[in-house]
Amino acid sequence: MYKCYLCDYEGDMKIKSNVNGRDIVECPECKLQFMHPQTSDEELNRIYSSTNYPTCSFDTGDDNLITNMKRKTFKNILKKILPYCDNGNLLDIGCSSGLLLEEAKSIGFNVYGLEISQYASSIAKKRIGNDRIHNGTLETSQFDKNFFDIITMIDVIEHFRDPISTLLDVKKIINNLYGGGYILITTPNTDSLTNKLMGKRWAHYNSEHLYYFNLESIKKLCQKIGFELVFHSDLIKTMRLDYMYFQMKEHNQGIIFDIIKIIKNIPLINNIDFPISSGDFIVILKKIS
Repeated sequence: MYKCYLCDYEGDMKIKSNVNGRDIVECPECKLQFMHPQTSDEELNRIYSSTNYPTCSFDTGDDNLITNMKRKTFKNILKKILPYCDNGNLLDIGCSSGLLLEEAKSIGFNVYGLEISQYASSIAKKRIGNDRIHNGTLETSQFDKNFFDIITMIDVIEHFRDPISTLLDVKKIINNLYGGGYILITTPNTDSLTNKLMGKRWAHYNSEHLYYFNLESIKKLCQKIGFELVFHSDLIKTMRLDYMYFQMKEHNQGIIFDIIKIIKNIPLINNIDFPISSGDFIVILKKIS
């Protein structure tokens, strides 16, 4: 017997996977998938504080092959918001080392970042400025109400313990006047081809991901928080084999990991940046109330 966090359905749910003894189940009503029970704070702190955590351990503050690869993905993401909002104050929640913020600044946004990792935020501060990066959570920040025109959340929402509460807090600091009022989210998509092919061994099923969305559950989320969905598409990321190997090594991903482990040592192939649909999608939400 489970209770859905998003639509309050109570009853039996299909188990989609199991991660370290925790079930990932799917609500039959809204299609939200979630981990039950959730990973403990102690284990999450251990994961995020690891020097091998893939999100920012590659970045020392100087550009390298991996940072250049990630910049290409961020440029592609930012292009999606430009038809809706092409200037103003932008906050990147979970800004890591500030690469997206640098790209957003280069096209005219006035940028700010929020990051819980002290290591990553220290690099972001060097790139963007001490006064523009808050090392902490939204709850510990002091951003003014209705200050931001656009808020980006790149591979973040699946980590929140309470996405609805967090997005309601986001709503307070976002301004929907003068052409603003948008949230851009990227997150794993449970309706993606990679999910269907890999099933319970989907690469996105891991201990730090507490919620998993598809288009149906995103629409339900919008209803809960007073936003409307104005855009969605598959997310095409730029990748390198050595980076994919590093990410998968942390999560012990089966046969695909074994294949990459072999071919990543081929020099010509290993040095290529290539586009890939990794099972994520982009959604853009507009504040309506």
